[in-house]
Amino acid sequence: MLSRLKQQIFRLSRWSERYTKTNTLYVVASSLWLNIGRIIGIGSGLLLTTAFANLLTPETFGAYKYILAVAGLVAAFGLNGMGSALSRAIAQKKYHVIPSVVRTTMLWALPASIVSASIAAYYFTQGNTLLGWGFLGIAIFNVFSSGYGLSKSILVATGDFKANMVITIPRTLFPVFAVLGTLLLTQHIVWIIGVYFLSNMVASWAMYQFALWKLRVKESAQDVADTVLYGTHLSALGFFVAVSSQIDQLLLFHFAGGATLAIYALALAPVQEARGALDNFVTILFARIAGKSTEDARRSTSLRARQMFLISLAATLAYIACIPFLFYVLFPQYTASILVTQVLALTLLFQPRGILDAYLLAHGEIKKRYVWILSSQVIKLTLNVSLIPFFGLWGVVAAAITSEAITALVIYFVYRTTRPQAARV
Repeated sequence: MLSRLKQQIFRLSRWSERYTKTNTLYVVASSLWLNIGRIIGIGSGLLLTTAFANLLTPETFGAYKYILAVAGLVAAFGLNGMGSALSRAIAQKKYHVIPSVVRTTMLWALPASIVSASIAAYYFTQGNTLLGWGFLGIAIFNVFSSGYGLSKSILVATGDFKANMVITIPRTLFPVFAVLGTLLLTQHIVWIIGVYFLSNMVASWAMYQFALWKLRVKESAQDVADTVLYGTHLSALGFFVAVSSQIDQLLLFHFAGGATLAIYALALAPVQEARGALDNFVTILFARIAGKSTEDARRSTSLRARQMFLISLAATLAYIACIPFLFYVLFPQYTASILVTQVLALTLLFQPRGILDAYLLAHGEIKKRYVWILSSQVIKLTLNVSLIPFFGLWGVVAAAITSEAITALVIYFVYRTTRPQAARV
């Protein structure tokens, strides 16, 4: 019976390849392993978010999200683009660069940690212990999280999605249950933040050690300089991305308060999970794109982007229809987030840009990436700074949708100018 089912699946996948123009078995198997990890991540994250929404006041929950946003901003001042550079090197079988790249990333994170510690000292002298402990925690754990956090890029870049899922599950669940246990014992935000940082650092370190063992990494200085140089270029770009990805929450907290930030955070969280699920398709294709010649990769990228748009459209419609039930059941005190999250779901329509960016990233089109990332992130920052002080919650929503649309248009234009005429699909 099982053998017959396998044969039917095999025949169906071979039949579908005439229309998808890709190895359907590979995509299905890879997405299965990635989505198992994604489903577990969504489930555990939903459990933790439910606990936050029901056990903490909106103001306290907003303060928690604010400190995490600050942590993301501090990390932007290090080699934040090294994960993508390391993924490219690993896809090219250069496993020996991993330890050196991780140490270099940690070293570059030190200045930002020192600045964060100085800010913590200032807040302590002003009597603001919440932000004082928050910035101190960021200062302590930023170095380790910046380095060991690269472990998320390693096994995925090899294309071994099964092994990545095996280690990703405990790496995801350990911090979630550590924070959840703390939350059940105390609602003091300092303890919750401390456990969050510590548990994530331990989980990332364990995942890193597993990846080194799994790949039998033998360290070598060969190719390290090129990988670090490429990562440095990407980090210059990634700085603007990281800042623009956190500035919305920082400004909203400042101008509208913690309660409004909590409403926005709950509206944004499921959209980000949906976006992550869609990005699994980009993750699967990245390893294959990076391993192909430039010409071979160019031939299929446009087709993959069109297929991705159809998937994104279906996901967007399903999300808008189903998300109210989730809020009514789990977050009845946050029904104000329902319309916000439905509008934010429109950003899912622009996910196909990830396919185009995967091509630029995998084949070292640094100048092209500078063009689209810098222009799009400047626009995003400008929109957030302009709209949030005057329109608050709906200002940040308008900025998100407008900036996503502009970003998609810019990268499409950049990609079109990158390909030769003969390579167009």
